[in-house]
Amino acid sequence: MKNKIFNKRNLKNLLVTVVVSVVGIFVITFLANAQTLPKTQTADLKVVGDVIQADGSLTAQTQAALTFQIGGKLTYLPLKEGDKVYQGETIASLDTTSLQEQLQIAANNYEITKNSTSQTQEQLGTGYYESQQRTALDTTNKINNYSNITENTVVYDNVQRIVDDALLTQNTAQINVNLAGYALSLAGLTSPINGIILHEDVTTPGVNITPLTSFVVADPNSMVFRANVRQQDINFISVGNSANVVLNGANGQILTGIVDRIYPQQTTDANGESVYEVDIKINKLPTDLKFGQTGTVLIKSNFNQKVILVPSWTVLSDSKVWVLSDGKPVLKNVRVGTTFDGETEIMGGLSDNDKVITNSQSILTKLYSIL
Repeated sequence: MKNKIFNKRNLKNLLVTVVVSVVGIFVITFLANAQTLPKTQTADLKVVGDVIQADGSLTAQTQAALTFQIGGKLTYLPLKEGDKVYQGETIASLDTTSLQEQLQIAANNYEITKNSTSQTQEQLGTGYYESQQRTALDTTNKINNYSNITENTVVYDNVQRIVDDALLTQNTAQINVNLAGYALSLAGLTSPINGIILHEDVTTPGVNITPLTSFVVADPNSMVFRANVRQQDINFISVGNSANVVLNGANGQILTGIVDRIYPQQTTDANGESVYEVDIKINKLPTDLKFGQTGTVLIKSNFNQKVILVPSWTVLSDSKVWVLSDGKPVLKNVRVGTTFDGETEIMGGLSDNDKVITNSQSILTKLYSIL
């Protein structure tokens, strides 16, 4: 009697083999795909307080950095740092001996050309140049070289060129006088504003200076506290926000003021950090303040309380955010507030130490493709 091929025992063994194979294939596929899962990318939450702190110093919004446009020997330096200066007052002068001589030479040349032009005009009125040109043309018989032009036309054109050349020569001489006078004017520096001498690169006359030598005049009535606000904080303050300034060495005195100006150009502070300059106008400016005094300012932020901000694209359905907890993605319910500049305010549901997953979509898409 033949044995049945598919008896109960064989069927059971076959079924176990198939199940084990399927499970093995699934596990191998899962592990293979798991190795290709994108690395979880996270970002710290941005926590913004109701005030923003920044360091800075006292400076003037209205000030002028002055330099000579030419080099030379400094002969006149009537003021020193801290002295008052008035608009239009000379603060430094160079030796002008050579420049004055050059101006005189240019003026002499102008007089010579002016006299020559006057003589040309007088001779023109007497017919001297016209007669001279006709004689020259008749002597050389050059008029025959002009096929379609009358002798009168040729004579007139030649005379006109003589007059024009004289006028151009005189005009050139006048320009040279103007340039020499302008060069002489560059030998003196005058203040464009009322203020004080804030800085001088030189302290005594008699030295040779270059156009790099600078003088700074500042208006003390425009004194402000210029703060270096970090790049990550600049979007959370506005012109008009209140501020409290504490200057170093001022025994903790608090100076109140408001944000008067936010400069659009990013700069780098002494520590190499990217910052934006913000001017704080101080109320009832004390008279004993000095330019350059350093200190700290607390600026009222655009929020009335501490807030947490996350990248807007990480917020799902305006109510959920993926965070990394113990190395695993966790979906948290959150309460959102205002969204601006690509960031969303989180009113509740996250703690300061949470790390938001910034590539949750790519990770979840890969996981779903496995399952």
